[in-house]
This record gives sequence, structure tokens and C-alpha cells, in this order.
Amino acid sequence: MKSIDIISLVRITGILLYFFIAAQGAFYHFGFGKALYNIPSDDFIELRKAVDPIVRGRFKVLYFSALAIMFLWVVLTDKTNGFLAYAPVLVAFLLLVADMVLILKFSEPVNELINSDLLNTETGYQNARNEWLTFIFLRGYLSISGFLLLMIHLVLKVR
Repeated sequence: MKSIDIISLVRITGILLYFFIAAQGAFYHFGFGKALYNIPSDDFIELRKAVDPIVRGRFKVLYFSALAIMFLWVVLTDKTNGFLAYAPVLVAFLLLVADMVLILKFSEPVNELINSDLLNTETGYQNARNEWLTFIFLRGYLSISGFLLLMIHLVLKVR
């Protein structure tokens, strides 16, 4: 396989993986996340307890795959045309890294709290819901921004 074929494969795979991550952010931003503020907080906790075991493993694979592919994309991108020729890919990768840091530092501890039996008051349920939604929105903004940068990069690609 020629190196041009490898970079093309990396681009396609990177866009697809990033799309699925950004789609989660868009899903919460454009409606579902806001709807979750309107349901009783104890129902939110039950919903998260039911959803988390199903999506957790799949999203781990998705995120680690996306990080690996985006790193490859950054490494394989032709840098001879200057920083602006590869900056969108680099920034998208860094936004994905920032998303991962937020997952590990904030979202995972909240998920662990929600999945535990430590929450037993309405105030505890509301605080957990508010914190979880705050970070899912923030992470969504990062992933949507990264995906848009990649789309702009591909459309305006400097050859």
C-alpha cells in the first residue's frame, strides 16, 4: 500500500470515529440533555444506571480508537505546507485529548457516584444530575468543535 492510501484510510477512519463522538455531544446539546433537566432527578439516576453498563464499554473502545487514529493522522499529515495545513487536525486531536481528560477527571467519578448506592437524597440526585450534564455538555462542545475543524480541514485542504 502506498503512503497516500494509508493517510486516506486514516482520514476516513478518523472522521467516522470523531463523528460518532461528536454525535453524542450533538444529541445531548440539541435536545436530550435539556430534556433530562425536566425529568425528576431520581428518574435521571435510574436512567443513567440502566444506560451506563450498556454504553461504557463501547465508548471506551470508540474513544481509544479515535485517539489512536487521530494521533496517526497528526503524525502522517504532510507538514511541508506550514502549520496552517495541519493545525486543524492537531487541534481536533488536542480537543479529543481534553475530552478524555474531562472524562477521567470529572465524568467517571460522577458515573461511579451515580452507579453506587451512596446517593439517597433528592439534593444528592439533583447535584449528581447537574454535574453530569454540565460535563456532558462541555465535552459535547469540545467534540463538535473538533469534528467541525476536521470537516473544514478536509474541505479547504491545502495540497
